[in-house]
Amino acid sequence: MSLISEQLNELSLIQAKFGNIFKPEFYRITNENEKQLLAYLIKANQQIQVCDFINGQLQEYIKYLNPSIKFSKLDLENAVNVHLNGISIQDYGLWVYYPWSNKLVHILDEHEFIEVRTSRNQYKITRQERDILATKKIGVIGLSVGQSVSVTLAQERICTELRLADFDSLELTNLNRIRTGIHNLGLPKVYSVAREISEIDPFIKVICYPEGLTESNMDDFFTAGGNLDLMIEESDGFDIKILSRYKARELKIPVLMEASDRCMVDVERFDLEPNRDILHGLVNHLDIETLKTLKTNEEKIPYMLDIVGADTISLRAKASMLEIGETISTWPQLASAVNLGGGITADVARRLLLNYFTESGRYYVDIDELICNKTVSKPKENVVFKSHLGHQKMNEIEKFIHADALKENSDSIFIDEETIIKIVGVACTAPSGGNSQPWLWLRKNKNLYLIQDVTRSSPLLDFNNIASNIALGAAIENVVLTSQKFGYSIQVKLFPDVNNTLIVAEFIFYKSSFNATFLQKDYAHELADFIGIRTTNRNIETRIEIEDNKLDYLKNVATQIDGCTLKIITNPKIINELGNIVAEVEKMRIMHPEGHRNFLDEMRWTKEENELKRDGVDVATCDLTITELTGFKMAKDRDVIDLLENWKGGKAFEKLSQKSTSNASAMGLIMMPTCNDESYINGGRAVQKVWIAANKLGVAFQPQSPCTFLFSRLVQGKAEGLNQTMIERLPILHKKFKQILEIENDDVCEVFLFRLFVGKKSVVKSLRRNVEDMYKNLD
Repeated sequence: MSLISEQLNELSLIQAKFGNIFKPEFYRITNENEKQLLAYLIKANQQIQVCDFINGQLQEYIKYLNPSIKFSKLDLENAVNVHLNGISIQDYGLWVYYPWSNKLVHILDEHEFIEVRTSRNQYKITRQERDILATKKIGVIGLSVGQSVSVTLAQERICTELRLADFDSLELTNLNRIRTGIHNLGLPKVYSVAREISEIDPFIKVICYPEGLTESNMDDFFTAGGNLDLMIEESDGFDIKILSRYKARELKIPVLMEASDRCMVDVERFDLEPNRDILHGLVNHLDIETLKTLKTNEEKIPYMLDIVGADTISLRAKASMLEIGETISTWPQLASAVNLGGGITADVARRLLLNYFTESGRYYVDIDELICNKTVSKPKENVVFKSHLGHQKMNEIEKFIHADALKENSDSIFIDEETIIKIVGVACTAPSGGNSQPWLWLRKNKNLYLIQDVTRSSPLLDFNNIASNIALGAAIENVVLTSQKFGYSIQVKLFPDVNNTLIVAEFIFYKSSFNATFLQKDYAHELADFIGIRTTNRNIETRIEIEDNKLDYLKNVATQIDGCTLKIITNPKIINELGNIVAEVEKMRIMHPEGHRNFLDEMRWTKEENELKRDGVDVATCDLTITELTGFKMAKDRDVIDLLENWKGGKAFEKLSQKSTSNASAMGLIMMPTCNDESYINGGRAVQKVWIAANKLGVAFQPQSPCTFLFSRLVQGKAEGLNQTMIERLPILHKKFKQILEIENDDVCEVFLFRLFVGKKSVVKSLRRNVEDMYKNLD
């Protein structure tokens, strides 16, 4: 065995023997009984290490007492002898034995020791201030950041007593930020810190709570031997964070907390403001009983963000939150941040206890902001896609409509304005990507016109207007169904102006008895009454099989649109394979700069925002756990996404898609024989039909269409605007997609992918803009 191994083994044996000992033993040789005990200790313990530097300490004390004198070496030795006044230097002061390290140290006795050890604090901390601080008792809960805080408090001697609470033991992963040796692995943190403090200053009283702070020992922690003068809270237990503050407020004890991220220091002066809300009111909505049930770091994250502030944490912390449970197991901390926090907290504690600092609040000492490259600006993103409708386009559209509506059509009929507005209102309930509602409606004379509002499209997903055309097709289907329900026959002319494809459709109305080959033949009696129940359902449910007759019905409904076919997959294994493709594509979409911008544009984060804008996706419809919702919020910051991309992370973005598809009863793909504008519009009509029919049967429906939209950009757009990751991965995923769905014809148009399942109805429906904001009568 090597010498190092022998030493570590010996230390391990000592630690095992003295595992719960953290208090040193004192021996004053001037006391005969203690002198005999010390002699017996040395005799019985042949391995004891004696550290005797008392002469140097005495010299320091002499210089401390006489700061104006410049002693020579001989003068200093003489002064020490005078100070000893005949007492043997071996008998002077006291001997301190540290059982855990088997070291015996000769030091000055308490008064002289404190004078010398704090001598270089003088005027940063005056003697009067030192003596005031020497009466203070401080409790520290949590000994990661708390270790650095506690040791710094001891070094500056900001208190006479420290009460330490932590239930955890040291692990190797702690050593990235906790200053201790590997020989202490497995040792309760409280004992490790208490030993370190006693080795710095054996006269500071340390009381350990190795079970951590609990409801049963809380009174003892706060009041035994006198009330605490300050609580420093660095716990991972969120119920304890709250309960300890209630106790501190009850006893009028101020509280400090330091979050190592951005060196955020939180101050609550319950001694001066006994009625203030704990944590500044940030946790008034939290339930203590719920907090007690939190076990995993993933469960704790949302509550931690409530406490530290999701909007104010650092960029790397935000990005790291999205990787917990994926590429890391818990939130990261660094020694530099922990040590900085220890110093800052000790400084604030000193000024608070001396009553120089009397305010409550939240403060940041952000080194990244204070010491940084001030002149470096972030490069601008290369925005590939941009489009606006503009006044000129609207003038061109209205000019065509005015001319077109003058054409004589004696067979068509005029429908009253109230009915037209009702038809448009139903049309506007059609689905659209991200609930973008990319339509405008113009009426002139007898005719109604549907206009594509390109300003409301998602450029990345809407290559060549594919996504918009599907949405516009769904709106057209609603017009057809509703008109027939109201007793009208209807003609739909797609792209009536060959020079302006923004005019998507012209609707001409006829009496129900009018018979002509150009009229739309539909099944209003089957579906029109169910348009109002059609909804996107993003709930996550347990997989339940859907009856074959229902799936056959959906396929038949799809074929009511000429050329349309619906392929349905029910095999769970194949569904999972398909879901993995969908999930990876969804991650790529959010990581792409334009896709991320679209994600931000379409999400509605609050009830107020949702009701004000009346478009986009209400986050309440997404069936997110509180952890997933927190991840969504972290993903709002583009810089977070850039970091994840650099780390090759972002797996969390796949999880929600995988979770939904893995529980799908079936996956469906609507296809058309060719890929052109008319095909996608007619495919959109089929989507609306199938969707309504599914909801009519009690089958839930959720789009998974970003997958097919990006495949279209890859194939038809020759990868225009895609980033390198997409260029490399999408061809592989598309090939696998086609293999899974057994699509052999390269010309087939993959219009729309969706999942079907059986489950509870979606409680929240996406809102629609007011009809008057989208409809205009040109007469």
